[in-house]
Amino acid sequence: MAWTLANLVIQIIAGLIGAHIAAAAAHEHRFGFWGHSLVGLAGGGLSGLLLQTYAVTVVTGSGSLNVPTNAEVFTIQLLTGAVAGGIAMLAVGFIVSERAKGN
Repeated sequence: MAWTLANLVIQIIAGLIGAHIAAAAAHEHRFGFWGHSLVGLAGGGLSGLLLQTYAVTVVTGSGSLNVPTNAEVFTIQLLTGAVAGGIAMLAVGFIVSERAKGN
């Protein structure tokens, strides 16, 4: 599958949403609405740039390439961006909360 701008936009928006979902789930690692938004956008954007073609590579048990449908591509890109945004938010939230504790 070729890299497309539409999939990048899907992953950026999904990263934003994934970061806010992760912030709602992990209260102890919150660091503000705008912080979550920026980290989610960055996480989704990086996953869109780096993981876009790898995320939709689907092979069968024999190793042959299975071409996904458009709906499958949209779903895979959406989930990849959301997970990347959520992981990025949790990582930054952990660092911020540990720095706030001090020595």
